Amino acid sequence: MASKSKEVRLEQRRVLEKKLELRLSKLAGQGVASEKTKSDPLVKNLKSQIRETNVRIAAFDKKTVKIEALKQAKEKKLAEKSAPKEAKAAPEKESKPKKKAAAGEKEPKKKPAEAAAGDAPKKPRKKKEEAPAE
Repeated sequence: MASKSKEVRLEQRRVLEKKLELRLSKLAGQGVASEKTKSDPLVKNLKSQIRETNVRIAAFDKKTVKIEALKQAKEKKLAEKSAPKEAKAAPEKESKPKKKAAAGEKEPKKKPAEAAAGDAPKKPRKKKEEAPAE
């Protein structure tokens, strides 16, 4: 049952369901109670195979949905790329001068040493007196 096609999996599920139906009808013909049919090893095996096949079919569906979503995203991206760039460039040009104007109105930042000392002028440092050389 290592199929890579959804159609083959659907056919396998149909065959397994038919086998299960035949087995259940055979057990009913023998007069076996419905409680006993649930514990029948062949019935359990067929139900297990049907579940596995359903899981694989669901995986096919999930994969196709993902592929479609990726295709749509790719088409959207290509459409945005091929759109005229002039419409996008015009709003950007307007926003840049505003930023420059706003930056020109601000005062330049003060250095940390000047800010700590305030507006008071700095005093010149005294030089150490040199010892007379002999």
